[in-house]
Amino acid sequence: MFDDENEEPRIDLTSLIDVIFMLVIFFVMTMTFSSKPVLDIVLPESTQAKASEVPEELLVAVKADGSIWADGRPITPEGLASFIDSKPADAVLNLAVDKKAPFAAFVKVVDVAKEKKSGRFVIRTEEVGK
Repeated sequence: MFDDENEEPRIDLTSLIDVIFMLVIFFVMTMTFSSKPVLDIVLPESTQAKASEVPEELLVAVKADGSIWADGRPITPEGLASFIDSKPADAVLNLAVDKKAPFAAFVKVVDVAKEKKSGRFVIRTEEVGK
C-alpha cells in the first residue's frame, strides 16, 4: 500500500478547503439582511433643549445670459454687495449658477461673495432633486 514503510499516511485537504470556500461564498451571496432594527432603543428626551434655528438663506442666481438676480429681481454686482450687507451676517449665501452662464459674470459674483461672506458660501449648478 505504501512505497516506504516509514512513510505516514496523509490526507490531501486542498479539495476540502475549496469546497468550504465555495459554501461560504454561497451562503454570503444568498444571505438576506433584516431591515428591522435588532434592538429597540428608547432614547432619553430633554425638557430644556431648544430647537436649532435655520439661518436665513440668500439666493443669488446667475442666469445663462449673464444677468445676476437676487430675491427674484435683477441686480448689478455693486447692488449685490449692498444686498448682502442688508441681510443678517449669519445668513447663508447660496449661489445658483446656470451651466451656460458666462464665466466673467460668475467671477464677479464670487468676488463679491468672497469679500462680503469671507469665502463662506455655497455654489450650485443644478436644481436639487434633478
